[in-house]
Amino acid sequence: MGVTSRERMPAAMLSPSDAAIERRVPSIRRTSNIDTRRVDGQVLLTGAVRDLVTTSAGADVTGSASVDAVIDAAGRLSSIETTPVRSTGGLVGRTIGPGFRDAVRDAVPDEVATGTPLALLLDDLPVAALISGYALLYSGESPVAPAGGGSLKADICSGWRSDGTMMVAIARGRGVPLSIGPSAPVIADEEAREPLAWHPMAPLPASSMRRRRLLDVHPTDDGWQITAMFRDTHSDGDAVETVLHEYVLTAIADPTTGVLTTCAAVPRVLPWVECPVAAASADRLVGRDVGSVRSIVRSELRGTSTCTHLNDLLRSLGDVPVLADALTR
Repeated sequence: MGVTSRERMPAAMLSPSDAAIERRVPSIRRTSNIDTRRVDGQVLLTGAVRDLVTTSAGADVTGSASVDAVIDAAGRLSSIETTPVRSTGGLVGRTIGPGFRDAVRDAVPDEVATGTPLALLLDDLPVAALISGYALLYSGESPVAPAGGGSLKADICSGWRSDGTMMVAIARGRGVPLSIGPSAPVIADEEAREPLAWHPMAPLPASSMRRRRLLDVHPTDDGWQITAMFRDTHSDGDAVETVLHEYVLTAIADPTTGVLTTCAAVPRVLPWVECPVAAASADRLVGRDVGSVRSIVRSELRGTSTCTHLNDLLRSLGDVPVLADALTR
């Protein structure tokens, strides 16, 4: 018999970034967010992305996009609107899960091939939908899983390893524990020292989730200096925002070959004690073509030595050549 209350424990890592990542001259920066709310069994998703070029002459927005989508109770995309407007009707009715990113490539091949801001938002819909489920855990709406783990698949990443904190708790009938993360420091504020570090975002409404991303490329004599990060946050019923996951990544890519010469990930906030060791998997991209990172991560970075959230951050490096090219035009 399962228990009726969920075990609570502090997150394994509690060191969220407390300042904006400074812009450098010259540089190009892509920032994005997707917010999710669950209403009457549906998931409402709202996302935005901006490309910002910074030079000695100032800062200019060179690209942007937005998306509004609804996922029905069965996990299928029931509606989607994009800016710029694109023919995405072929995505409606598809399950937001495995295979959805392939469907995006088929629906808007030019956007994906050229790494546009809209392509990033559409690529991020599956993971945004996935993390939206955390809101049910925090609100108490998600039932405690029975012994045996239900349909959860073990060993897909370090935090989901079969002998780890989460899966052992499930197997013992205690359900998924509730990881309590730290309060979310402000890293995007018009009054901050870096007012243009992020695109404008409204305060996160109560009982919702947000995934935000940043990818920054700065050309130097050593190569493309790359900084990337993501943060997942939850806003409770009182609109108090806490961090669930956060990683920061730095890398250098050769501007001629596109080969990564360094790639290091630093975990800032993660739920389970087994999670942080996966940061070492970022080093496996050293010596690989940054433009091929999405396919490399998909085919090679699997299992308990990796982290599904870090993998999503690593995949975003695939946009580096596009951004670097835009900066040098």
